[in-house]
Amino acid sequence: MSKLEFHFRSLGTDWDKVVFTNGYDKEGHPVYYNVFGEFENKELYQKSFSDDEKRNKFIRWRIQSLEKSVRKLDFAPSGIATIVQINDLKNSPGFVKKELRQATNQALQLLQDNYPEFVAKQIFINVPWWYLAFSRMISPFLTQRTKSKFVFAGSSKSSDTLFKYIAPEQVPVQYGGLSREGEQEFTTADPATEVIIKPATKHAVEFPISEMWISDFGVY
Repeated sequence: MSKLEFHFRSLGTDWDKVVFTNGYDKEGHPVYYNVFGEFENKELYQKSFSDDEKRNKFIRWRIQSLEKSVRKLDFAPSGIATIVQINDLKNSPGFVKKELRQATNQALQLLQDNYPEFVAKQIFINVPWWYLAFSRMISPFLTQRTKSKFVFAGSSKSSDTLFKYIAPEQVPVQYGGLSREGEQEFTTADPATEVIIKPATKHAVEFPISEMWISDFGVY
């Protein structure tokens, strides 16, 4: 391992819950999550944005984590050469935090200038009212092509919006899906079945239950 590789690998230990990959969308794009609510943790926020050096370190790690996702892409003529980004704004500190606002603007500019063709769609979920105002502020600095990739959903529509683009078995459980960390129970080879139940009717649904799952709930 080179010195540079070791440096970048050491950057991510505190931010693994802020940025992570999980599954694929319905078209086969790798899905990449940005969880801004993690910055409610004051210690993590200070460690990430309290000065220019720390903010630049976070941005370097942020770009490096994107490049890891890019390595998963298939650049063959018929391959998948773009990713989908999910931006979770639940409990995000918001634009009142100058340091986070500066880091967001800087990261957006870097991504737009250097990685414009690697993102198929930017989906923003749990969007609060203030973010729509913030997005209008930064809109003039973004290209029309970049803005055309944006999708916004408030808290009540977040799960439905994710399921529009990503199958439930590929969506983490914290977002209403079936994907649990460390489990390979669901794959794209075994898709979830959608059942429409009419009013005043009954339908039996069977769920396979593993021994590990039973133990988690204290049933033996």
